Amino acid sequence: MPKTPTIYLSLSESVASRVKEALQGLKCRLVQIPDGEELIEVSRRDPPDLIIIEKEIPKLDGYAVVLLLKNESRTAEVPVIGICKCLTDAEAEKARDAGCDDYVCYPFEKEEFSSLVKKYLAR
Repeated sequence: MPKTPTIYLSLSESVASRVKEALQGLKCRLVQIPDGEELIEVSRRDPPDLIIIEKEIPKLDGYAVVLLLKNESRTAEVPVIGICKCLTDAEAEKARDAGCDDYVCYPFEKEEFSSLVKKYLAR
């Protein structure tokens, strides 16, 4: 039996709520992680199948977290979807430069977001 994919969420409450709604039909385990430092620690110990992160998270900027994770062999291959609250070209470029595999602008269309997550879980 295939294992249930695990997705780590490091998001504000409002964004996490929308993400959870969008992913309701997916058979996956969502784990809310409160801050950047803990996300790094937990990801190193038990790498997830996907990380969904916001730039503005406590203790460590989301993009700094992505940079650190993408530069470690144990977590480098974990896909990361960044959620930007205000997506300008500069913000999109920062997400890409940090190592996000993809990014979406908040608020996002739930169906579109769900399809994006499925794409990364199917890898």
